[in-house]
Amino acid sequence: MSLVAAGLAVGTSLPAAAKVNPHAVFQACEVTDTGGLGDKSFNYSAYQGLLQAQKAAGGASKMSATVLQTPPSGGESDYENEIQTLINQGCGIIVTVGFLMDQATALKATANPTQKFAIVDDVPTTTSKQVQSLTYATNQDAFLGGALSAAESKTGFVATYGGIKIPPVTIYMDGFVAGVRWYDKTFRKHVRTLGWTPLKGRNFKNGKFDGNGVFTGDFTNQSKGTSVTKTFFSEKADIVFPVAGSVGLGSVAAVKSTSGKHYVDWVDTDGCVSQPTDCKYFPMSITKGIVASVKGAILSAFHNTFKGSIYVGTLKNGGAVLVVDKKSIKETAAEKSMLAMATKGIENGKISIDPNKYPAH
Repeated sequence: MSLVAAGLAVGTSLPAAAKVNPHAVFQACEVTDTGGLGDKSFNYSAYQGLLQAQKAAGGASKMSATVLQTPPSGGESDYENEIQTLINQGCGIIVTVGFLMDQATALKATANPTQKFAIVDDVPTTTSKQVQSLTYATNQDAFLGGALSAAESKTGFVATYGGIKIPPVTIYMDGFVAGVRWYDKTFRKHVRTLGWTPLKGRNFKNGKFDGNGVFTGDFTNQSKGTSVTKTFFSEKADIVFPVAGSVGLGSVAAVKSTSGKHYVDWVDTDGCVSQPTDCKYFPMSITKGIVASVKGAILSAFHNTFKGSIYVGTLKNGGAVLVVDKKSIKETAAEKSMLAMATKGIENGKISIDPNKYPAH
């Protein structure tokens, strides 16, 4: 594992500054999944929430911020060991990042019922009452992203792919396809989405978003992202939406190798903030409020107001947001009106985000 003590040091062992008396300095801690802080996506976002919480608490003299990064080759035993390391360290709250950390978080929370946890993108089954599950209805803003991508496409083909086939990934892909299909039906267009086909007759409300699609099998191998994206380009897609952490940077590399007529919709974070040098390749970012929700969970533990709960980020509460990059695309008045109509319809339940409610092309 690798460790980052925010504003202090980077190394393979706990720095002296992190070994303070937990009664003097509150310890906020995070365990990343295999994507690490360099994913420019959900691990990175959780870390930004950690840093913002530290700042809001009064800085390092009031709150230490420690991160253990799981190596790319890591797995379940690594997650469990890293969480236990932070429990032993006396962390006031431990933030675990990602659906893949479900079992390890549930196991350690049940075994340590007074330990406060927050987990991104998951609701673990545990007897502990000290777990905040931070979840996001990202099919809502992905719907908007799909609709706008369809409107912006010059070829009539857009695409999406995932890292690993798990609900926090497929929910994005599902919403993206729904948005494209809704756009087609509403405006009598014929834009096709490559990379994800929702199954018919499924139970949409079960949270599993069943379907068949393209997945790289990990969140770290950028060369796979480049290969998959180039394949989509060869199939006429001009906008690609990777839901694959740092694998998506491979999609950016693929775009850079073209004549400039292809783009990448970024995921989880505002790409122009997390990856500013590549901003011109991101017409939009389909985000979730990880930074704010992690910050809130940590500060509630710091202020002794923490309660186990399930948070759901939506369009309405700002936990699922489509960020349009004005430098990459020039939204037309019709597109702005379309997005406003879709947003209102999703929020009041009059527009379905189930892709199978719309005809598939």
